[in-house]
Amino acid sequence: MAYVTSQSDCRKIRNLPFCYLCGEQFSEADVTNHDHVPPESVFATDDRNFPIKLRTHKDRCHAPLSADDEVLGQLVALIHDKAPSAGADKLNIAVLEDPDSGATTGLFSERNIEYLLRRWIQGFHSALYQSYLPKAFKFAIQTPFPSGMITDDGVQVDPILGQHFAFVTSIKKNRAAGNVDRIETNNGKLRYECVWDKLSDGSWCCVFALELYNWADLGDTNNYPRRGCAGLYSPGFAVPPPTAHTATTLIFEIAQSDHADPFRD
Repeated sequence: MAYVTSQSDCRKIRNLPFCYLCGEQFSEADVTNHDHVPPESVFATDDRNFPIKLRTHKDRCHAPLSADDEVLGQLVALIHDKAPSAGADKLNIAVLEDPDSGATTGLFSERNIEYLLRRWIQGFHSALYQSYLPKAFKFAIQTPFPSGMITDDGVQVDPILGQHFAFVTSIKKNRAAGNVDRIETNNGKLRYECVWDKLSDGSWCCVFALELYNWADLGDTNNYPRRGCAGLYSPGFAVPPPTAHTATTLIFEIAQSDHADPFRD
């Protein structure tokens, strides 16, 4: 089984022999540092022990990511009612009003959140399996934040795809069977669970779910359906990592009152 659930587990993965961002093995000449996954700024002060810290190439791989970390840190910090000062605000959240209903919603457009979370998934894979997840992997994710496009007619919101509900069900079913790989750090405020299964073409994929505080409530739940974070990545491996759990083949029903949040029954 694969898990990172204690301070001892986090210490064991701090100095893996490769950079989790580029996959290269470290040499004695490399200048390195450690990247918090997720960024330290995401967490309240009391929840910053114990974190996942992974070794990286300092200037080549880690330094270019500082701006992205700052944006995500400010976004998730809104959970703690911690808004950035006017001079430091990287979010630039706009308020849109529906001309028909008068309903308002906040609009964040500074970064593609799905792309930013892709790096976290790389880090979680390295932490669990102590191996590199190549950047060119197939990736799908539903974040807690409704997404869409601004058109002349207003905001066209993307629907929650059917595959998201399938991911949620898979995680809940395999959790019930004691069949998921797991990360739980930062005073229990970060939870990540995953299980390996086969796609219809026979290739292996990893179905995952991510909970950060109760960030499903950070999305606009007044105007759009509440949803948790779940997704899938397919790295093209011939077989899953040796320590990974593979999906149960047992056929059984699970009770669900919430089909969109993998961390709510």
